[in-house]
This record gives sequence, structure tokens and C-alpha cells, in this order.
Amino acid sequence: MRPDIPPSPWDPPEPSSASSPSSWPSPPAAGPTGSTGAAWQQPPAGPARQQGWPQQPGGGWPQGWQGPPGAVPPAGPVRAEAGSRYDQQGRNGQGGRFGWLGELSLVVLLLFVGIVVVTGFAAVLAAVLDAGPDAPGSEMFFEDPVTDMAFQLVGIAIGIPVVLWGARYLGRRPAGTVSSVLGRLRWKWLGLCAAVAVPMIIVQFGIMIAWTWGEESAEPAGDGFPGWTAFLVSLAVLGALVPFQAAAEEYVFRGWLVQVIGRAVRSPWPAVVIASLLFALAHGFGELSGFVLLFYSALWWGWLVIRTGGLEAVITMHAANNLLAFGLAAGFGELASTETAADAPWQAMVVELVFAPLYCLVMARIADRRGVARVSPGKGHSVGSGAVPGVGPGPSPGSGAVPGSGSGLGSGSGASPGSGPVPGSGSGLGSGSGPSPGSGPGSTPGSGPRVEP
Repeated sequence: MRPDIPPSPWDPPEPSSASSPSSWPSPPAAGPTGSTGAAWQQPPAGPARQQGWPQQPGGGWPQGWQGPPGAVPPAGPVRAEAGSRYDQQGRNGQGGRFGWLGELSLVVLLLFVGIVVVTGFAAVLAAVLDAGPDAPGSEMFFEDPVTDMAFQLVGIAIGIPVVLWGARYLGRRPAGTVSSVLGRLRWKWLGLCAAVAVPMIIVQFGIMIAWTWGEESAEPAGDGFPGWTAFLVSLAVLGALVPFQAAAEEYVFRGWLVQVIGRAVRSPWPAVVIASLLFALAHGFGELSGFVLLFYSALWWGWLVIRTGGLEAVITMHAANNLLAFGLAAGFGELASTETAADAPWQAMVVELVFAPLYCLVMARIADRRGVARVSPGKGHSVGSGAVPGVGPGPSPGSGAVPGSGSGLGSGSGASPGSGPVPGSGSGLGSGSGPSPGSGPGSTPGSGPRVEP
């Protein structure tokens, strides 16, 4: 008996009495050759058609696609199955078992080439305009520290289009899945994160300034206040470029890299630990306290990204940290300094030990109450659901949490605020400054109203 299933658009029409072979007129008698007329011959029966064409796990077919035998699935990006965590967004059945190695290698090469191109252009432009520094052996390309800093920020910001291109054309998945599990940046949630991150980072900087006030090591080493015109120009340039630089570091280290490694491992923690270590090393070698601060903060931020299903919260905290650090550096005339968060003093590390988990756990709690999605939407089997404590729609924030990243003074560019935070020369992907990334809320699907752009 035929099962009661909806008809497939690929099925032949049901036979009716009008079109049934039994109702056709009888063919004429055979001719001398013993054959009937061609017009009366019935078409040969074709192969039986299979209904439904369900998607095969790992076969690379987009969800919901149905087609006849031999049909080619539509070209374009393929999403991971419904219920996938943030780190599993690259597991869409494309590229084979070792396809992630090709994506990793080519994107890293393009990031390196991009930085070299921007750096080379800056060097050539400074030489043509005769705008280089007078001091021999200077690490700067331009005598004007604002111009030099602008090129450094642009060199890092190009990481955003590079990793989005890699996800789309090498990973063959929607580029927006690097932003969040919804396949886009959740603007309303990002704004809510900023409302928490900005005052929290101001308090953190204030504590550092008060703690180090009067110490010789905290005294500003720059040229002093450059005047209102130069200061306002510096703020305008920094305000336009720093958010992109901070976001680029998050897209590279907390986003794309975690998803690429997530194609090969089941747990998110190997990817988070490796990305956090690379993030700390990318800021150069300085004090041990600075390295611990960066690595510790990055672990918390990595946890928060998985916990909240997106980069919004870490982008806002990172941008808030960098803007305040660079702004203070501009006010003290320290934009030309080459110090980075790797040179942060032990006081900054101690403060970060408190503020990193504080920010991350607060945002995770808010995300739960606001119903921010932490897994990709839709019905279906959840990849690795329940495999990792503290990740997924179950446990409360902090359960099984691995220290990740949170906001932090000095976890990016900028020395301790007490000494007039000094952004490094080129944070993030190169050896430059890059303040600490922020954190982003995680949510339990279905709990409370959803915060979506």
C-alpha cells in the first residue's frame, strides 16, 4: 500500500481513467510486415523514480534540497546542519576530511601578503613624500604618529575581508556564519553588549590609573598633550579605524580560526586554546605578566564566543578597550610608542584576572535572559549537542566554563592606563598593539525574547 506522504514535484502525474492505457483505442491490425503504426506504439516504461531524495549526512547537499537521480545540487554556500555550535559552522560536508588544511594554509598566506602589501605601500609613500622620521633606526614609516598608526590599523583590518572570503570560497559556507550562528552580525545584541562593555572598561582603566598613580614606571613617556587640533584629529582617525582593527582580530582569532579547527575536532576547546595562544604571541614578546594577561583573557573570550554563538560581545569589548587605550595615548603624546599589551605590568594582569571572568559571566547571563541564539537555527540533529559542558543550550553560564577571554586593559594595545596606555605598533596579526577583545553574550535558544538585528 502506498505510504501517505506528500507528492514530490519530481513524481510523474497519477494515472487517470482518461489517460490510462486501458482506455486507449485498439491499434490497427498488423500490416504486411507484422508491425503496427508508429503513432499507436506506447512509450517504453522508464526507470522507477524514487521519491523524496532525502539529504544524505555529510554528502554535501544543502538542507531541504530534493532532486531526481543524477541531479546536481545548486551551486553556492552550504550551511552546517541545524543545532550546530559556533565552532561547528564549518562542518558542512564540503572539502573532504582534510579540506580545512587547504583553507587554513591559503588564508594565512593571504593575511601575510595583505600585511606586507600595506606595509610596503606605507614605506614607499613615506619615501616619495619624504615624510619619514628623522631618527635613524626608527620603526615608524611616517614622522607623523597618527598617519603611521592609521596604516598599522588598516594593515590589521584587512583581516576581515580575507577571512570572510576564505569561509565563503574555500570553506564553501556563508561568510556571515563567521559573525554568528544566525549567519549575520546581530546588531541589536551588539549594541546591548556595548552598553555593558564601555562603562566596565572605563572602570577597569580607572582602577589601573589609581593603582599605579605616582609610580615612576607609570609616568607618561610621550611628548605630552599635542594641542586640541592634533588631539581631535587623532580621535577622529582612531574612531574611524580602531573598531575595524579590533573586529579584525576577533574575526581572525576568535572566529574564523576556531571554526576552521572545529572542522577537524569535536570539542571547541582545542581550537580556543590554540587561537588564544596565537593571539598572545601575535602581540610580541615582552613581560611575562603581559603574556599571561593576553592568554588568560583570550581563553575567556573564546569561551564567551562559543557560549553566545557569535562575535558581537568580544568585538564591542575589544573596540572599547582599544579606543580608550589609543585615546589616552593620543592625549599623552604616546602614539609613537612601540609598547604593546605584552609589556603590561603585573598590576594590569591582576586586574584582568577579575574583570575578564566578570564581563564574560555577566554577558552570558544577560544572553540567557534575552534568548540570544547560541546554535544555528532550524530543526534537526544537533551536532555534538551535550558533548561540551558549559556550551550549548543547557547549563548556566560558568558551568564547566574554561577561563576564556574578557575585557582587559592591555590585552591588546596599550600599556597600563596609569602610564598613559601606549598602543603598540601594529596589533593583532603582526607584532603590534591590539587591545583586549571584548566578550559576547551567549544564550539559550527559546529563553525569553530573541535579540536579533
